[in-house]
Amino acid sequence: FKFLGLSVFDAHPHIQHFALDTYRSPIESDQIQNVNGIIALVPHVTAETLSHPEDLLAIARFGVGYDSVDVPACTDADVLLFVASGAVDRSVAEATVGWMIALTHNMRIKDNLVRTGAWDDRTNYMGKEIRDRTYGAAGLGGIARETIRLLSIFGMNPPIAFDPYVDPKIASDLGVQLVDLDTLMQQADFVSVHCPLTDGTRNLIGESELAQMKPEAYLINTARGGIVNEDALHKALQNNQIAGAALDCFVGEPITKPSRFADLENVIMAPHSVAWTDEIFRDIGQTVCQ
Repeated sequence: FKFLGLSVFDAHPHIQHFALDTYRSPIESDQIQNVNGIIALVPHVTAETLSHPEDLLAIARFGVGYDSVDVPACTDADVLLFVASGAVDRSVAEATVGWMIALTHNMRIKDNLVRTGAWDDRTNYMGKEIRDRTYGAAGLGGIARETIRLLSIFGMNPPIAFDPYVDPKIASDLGVQLVDLDTLMQQADFVSVHCPLTDGTRNLIGESELAQMKPEAYLINTARGGIVNEDALHKALQNNQIAGAALDCFVGEPITKPSRFADLENVIMAPHSVAWTDEIFRDIGQTVCQ
């Protein structure tokens, strides 16, 4: 468990820690008895989980999203909920930049050309540089800010962002122009989703928003399934309405059958783990254990 950050507790012998003996999602109320704190990555926490909180004081999400936890139920049970703010920024930002390059250079397709012996088809898949293109962030939190920092060496246009909650001075200091969502969809060559899934962001990007994107633009979602309407996105990709997409998250995870996006040549996917690295697990673990 060292990579989970539990070594933080080594200097505090009064803190005991253990792994739950069985995996259940949602976590069941009997699993939290005589426990003061829980660290959870995948399992959901519901009102039933917290129906008999007894000694439970805190729930730490091993990540930055909290859509898998019933927040009002935590409030009712007097249980503190927190996330590992900042611990994922670098890894998700690296993955975002990597996917931008992979999409524009047709890396997945070119890899398959070699695997299938279709070498001479390479002339059909000329790539593009990300130089002189515009990065647009839907959400200007820590991940988007780190992505913008990493992209600063590529000679891109000034970045734009849609975020009604961010301090305009923060955006200005980053050299980011704040715009409304319609403008973001119209101007960005890369629409990159970096906001949490809430009632306010569910289906934030749907058919009308996708219709505003440039035909040569790409959509990247490393945030949560449900922020982008999957029916609308699949239709846009199938009709080559946009150039492509990279998807790390989906509605109804885990996806245990082939995704409907799998038949589309202009899509790259990962099982909500594109940013999973030794470093991100170390940093999240140390943050939540601390």
